[in-house]
Amino acid sequence: MNQLYTDNIRELKSLDEIGEVMFEESIRTLFLRLVATQSDTNTERETYIEEQILNWIKEQPYFNEHSDLCGAYPVDDDPYHRNVIWSLVKGSGHKTIVLMHHHDAIDIEEYGKLKGVALRPDELAEALANRAIPEQARVDLLSGEWIFGRGVADMKSGAAIQLVLSAHFSELEDFEGNILLLSVPDEETLSRGMLSAVKLMKELREKHLLEYMLTINSEPYFNQTKGKAIFYEGSVGKIMPVLFVKGVKSHIGDPFNGFSPSLVLSDLQKKTELNIELCDLIGQEATPPPVWVNLKDRKKAYDASIPEAATGYFNWLTFTRSPKMIVDKLVSLANRSLRDTLIHFEDAYENYCVLTGVTPDKITFKPKVYTFEKLYQMALDQKGDGFLKEYLSFQEDVNELLISNAITLPEATTRLIEHVQDAIDLEGPAIVIALSGPYYPHVNNENIEKKLPFSIEQFINEIAERDYNLTFESQGYFMGISDLSYATWSGNDTDISMIKSNSPGWDVIYKIPFRALSELNMPVVNIGPWGKDLHKITERVYTKDVYTRMPHLIQALITKCLQD
Repeated sequence: MNQLYTDNIRELKSLDEIGEVMFEESIRTLFLRLVATQSDTNTERETYIEEQILNWIKEQPYFNEHSDLCGAYPVDDDPYHRNVIWSLVKGSGHKTIVLMHHHDAIDIEEYGKLKGVALRPDELAEALANRAIPEQARVDLLSGEWIFGRGVADMKSGAAIQLVLSAHFSELEDFEGNILLLSVPDEETLSRGMLSAVKLMKELREKHLLEYMLTINSEPYFNQTKGKAIFYEGSVGKIMPVLFVKGVKSHIGDPFNGFSPSLVLSDLQKKTELNIELCDLIGQEATPPPVWVNLKDRKKAYDASIPEAATGYFNWLTFTRSPKMIVDKLVSLANRSLRDTLIHFEDAYENYCVLTGVTPDKITFKPKVYTFEKLYQMALDQKGDGFLKEYLSFQEDVNELLISNAITLPEATTRLIEHVQDAIDLEGPAIVIALSGPYYPHVNNENIEKKLPFSIEQFINEIAERDYNLTFESQGYFMGISDLSYATWSGNDTDISMIKSNSPGWDVIYKIPFRALSELNMPVVNIGPWGKDLHKITERVYTKDVYTRMPHLIQALITKCLQD
């Protein structure tokens, strides 16, 4: 079959039709098995599906004979004892295709009374038919062309496709090339699975002399047009700034003797949230504008006073903006927020004095903006080794809380900021700008030195248009945020330095193996089935894509890459 692809791709249709039937039965059985296995992210349930996947791999004749070419690779320092499940189909030569997917899914709580059938597509479809759901979801439900259920699109369909394709290539005689499959946990939260998989890839490359040619992810594509499909030659980046605002505490009966950090933070939110000037734009593609996901004061109990500090953090998606550009822009915006809030404060104070007939005092606030790097250096300069010893000890305490899942990563970041500013008795009003994980580097094939000798878009469309009357559009970035961000690295030392120095607890509470990523240096592609309403009770995936179209296209792409 491989040779036919090389000789004349247009002669494949009849053989592919036979192959598709075989794929469909294998994929259907495995897919429904995976969907039925609840694998809530950040729980021990992920280990249940890992066991299922590894057992399925070991049942395949090739891996039954070559048991050393598959296994479970532990995730570093993981409280849930999760693993990267991997397998290597080892043929001749060094060229290697990496198939990568995640096996975790978000929980089923939002299904409410339908939780009992959330993992049973047929029963869920019957239940949804008698429930009020969005009109487009109902149209798809009645069409019979979609499979509904938690994780069907994100991304157990892609997992089943990749597993079956890997098994298919393992059965070929005189196979030229290698197929490395990685099934990772924790994609929905911190991507610990993929970050551990990077180390595994390095070890396997050195042991088996692999030359990584392309990483294929199979997350679903998003689209509303039936005759058009989308694949992605990159993945959007995400950086999470944490803003710590130190105010001036006072009783609410004397508000002009203090300075509210919440007022500053809300102004900063207004300047950033949904601000399209902060979108990245390439051609007709644009990142969504920033959205804040957390704002709160740091009070530990109620009292009738202006809070001393407030914090918040938000997601900023990127195509091209570097960490330095992000931090520099935030410094500028933070200065503007402090200035504008102080103007508002002075105006209110003067008007209040007129109202009460009091002569206003001179306002002496001197607002400051600091990066975490600068704040940390100030603490070192002022307190020396004593501060460093206390900070390192506190960092370990915070990490223990993080590992036990008692706090989130952004909260851990915030506590470390608080510790440093306490050490130097930081005076407000002030804003401290820091970064929290998870950090997702943007990745795009245009920025990767290693190139494929053919156009993926042209090749995919030749087959899709011929066999399915389907047109594929190549987009530069998958917008759902994905583990493809860790399949390579095209940043520089300045980026790494900016992230490390402004991420409290780096190398202890969070880290990314940038050097190992840069050594991978290979193109990426996300090609998977059509999905809708991910993370909703109407999550669904297009049946034809799961059982026929995507397996066929990915199979052809793998073959093309290994033979060119």
